[in-house]
Amino acid sequence: MKTMKVLLVSAVLSAFLFPISVQAGQNVLNLTDRKIPQGVLKQISQGKQVDIPGSRSRGRNWGTSLTVVELRGKTNHFGRDMTTGAYIDYWATVPGVRVWISEYPYTRDLDIRTDHTGWWTMYVIKYEGVDLEFSFVYEKDGWITTKSNAITVTDEDDTDLAIQYIDPLYYEYAVKPYVQAVWLGPVPFQNAMVVTVGKSWASMHDGRLPHGDPGATAIASPALGIGPIYFNEAVLPDPGQQTTSLDGGVTWLNMPLNNTYYVTASKDGVNYETVKFNVDEADAVEHGVELYIASPPDSVQGDNDSGPGQP
Repeated sequence: MKTMKVLLVSAVLSAFLFPISVQAGQNVLNLTDRKIPQGVLKQISQGKQVDIPGSRSRGRNWGTSLTVVELRGKTNHFGRDMTTGAYIDYWATVPGVRVWISEYPYTRDLDIRTDHTGWWTMYVIKYEGVDLEFSFVYEKDGWITTKSNAITVTDEDDTDLAIQYIDPLYYEYAVKPYVQAVWLGPVPFQNAMVVTVGKSWASMHDGRLPHGDPGATAIASPALGIGPIYFNEAVLPDPGQQTTSLDGGVTWLNMPLNNTYYVTASKDGVNYETVKFNVDEADAVEHGVELYIASPPDSVQGDNDSGPGQP
């Protein structure tokens, strides 16, 4: 059976699948139909190496091996300080943000939050070789509830997840009124989808800036809503910008609900990844999601490896 090393930070629980102690359950999400012994869960929660028992499961998963996957990410505090007008520190994060999985809405009630450094961690027990799909929802009182693109969870740890979590004052008093006036007029703003078309190395964990790939055309399918609208080098949506700038940001406004959108980009000599957004009615109606954001390194990455500010 596969051995996985796990580290204790903060995480999630799946109490409906098995009776476990609070201490053990606060660290592990079980997405299998097997009952994992309390002792094993406690070892995982304490950061110990663990061999998941190879006991057989029922039905079609009879004899399938289990694996433990570590997921870890941070919330980047993005925007401008409305008192000074200066950009917020690129490395600033947001503590106390509830993080849960849209595809498994019960995880919201687990009240998983980023720690004082703005980082969160969860460990997923899953069937080996069976991929999962997680769209993370980020919410905090007074902030804009934001949902990520759909991210595939494999058997490999994924510890560089990130979200650009926009400063609420900057959003409410600068970005949103500007977007409303320039593109929407009397039509109410409902929700926006945002991606970064980036270099191969682009990441919120990488200090090289700007990380956008300039001169690319962004493509959303189906082509609904208003957009693409490109951000200029000052990181502002700009009606005069016809392709990506060095920033790489692109947005679409008022995306119709209950659709799955695929976003990629096109530029001579560059191949880009495609990201997927699940824009569901429950997001807006039940949870108040207003922004859908794909942040690097899980956004529209290209294979252009040129340096910052280069074509």
